[in-house]
Amino acid sequence: MSTSAGWDGVLDGIINEEECELPDNERGAPGNCGSATIGITYLLSYLVISFLIVINMYIAVILENYSQATEDVQEGLTDDDYDMYYEIWQRFDPDGTQYIRYDQLSDFLDVLEPPLQIHKPNKYKIISMDIPICRGDMMFCVDILDALTKDFFARKGNPIEETGDLEVGRPDEAGYEPVSSTLWRQREEYCARLIQHAWRRHRRAHEPPDAVAGSPEADAAALPTSVVLDAVMPNGHRVVLHGAGASAAGRPPDPAPPPAPV
Repeated sequence: MSTSAGWDGVLDGIINEEECELPDNERGAPGNCGSATIGITYLLSYLVISFLIVINMYIAVILENYSQATEDVQEGLTDDDYDMYYEIWQRFDPDGTQYIRYDQLSDFLDVLEPPLQIHKPNKYKIISMDIPICRGDMMFCVDILDALTKDFFARKGNPIEETGDLEVGRPDEAGYEPVSSTLWRQREEYCARLIQHAWRRHRRAHEPPDAVAGSPEADAAALPTSVVLDAVMPNGHRVVLHGAGASAAGRPPDPAPPPAPV
């Protein structure tokens, strides 16, 4: 009945008013005769409620769960995304060494297709991803893919938390020798600029003005430096960039060195 099967037989029994026993008030027998009006009204109400409402509600719940499951699958990374990654990798590594240069990383991330693509300018995004850099300023294929996967899930609100049990490095890979990372490379460059800044201030403070006047070193030391960018990345790391002015004339004195990044 709930699937609308066999309803005609039920209806015949309910509306049967001829082949039945009439009520006998003397004996108190109610009889078994049906009623066409009551039978049709009851059966229509039952079919409308059970078939058109309840069953459709079950179907709606099933479709909703299916749609939610489909969306969850589409939000993740599929085999097609990884195939796309390696196909584009072959353009930058035609010899199949599994390494690309550090200066190629920005272009490589820009030409990837969604959801792994990171459009230019992506310098500070690369720094925040903290991708290992191997000897000779080379970037390993799997390290970049791992960083992109973690970034993808972090953007979806499901960051991958690393534990202390994870093994550092890839000892099975021949020639794999990380010496730095994109984050530490920025810190190294920052420290180098800080040392140069301090050295120039030291020379100007301790050498006579005419000792090296007119020399290229004196001209370079005389150029003041200033903070071009001071920003805090989403992961909490501070990025500070310095730039040198074209002329010292009419420029304010050198600013104090900024605090080191955390």
